[in-house]
Amino acid sequence: MRPPRFAQGVGLGFALVGLAGFLLGADLLGFIATGFALVAALLNAVFGFCLGCEMYLLIKRLTGPRVVPVGTD
Repeated sequence: MRPPRFAQGVGLGFALVGLAGFLLGADLLGFIATGFALVAALLNAVFGFCLGCEMYLLIKRLTGPRVVPVGTD
């Protein structure tokens, strides 16, 4: 999964959690999840900073393969 697609998936997840919160009567959860999605969209629109893309790259760095140098004893 590439960074922009990952970011869209994260945004969709927050939107769905917000929608579920509003539909189930948990308004605070709805407002918080929707707020996170809107802040991420605002960062992308105003500053060109894709928060989801940066999260993707950070996760890839943290979970990437561990390389052991050859010849070290």
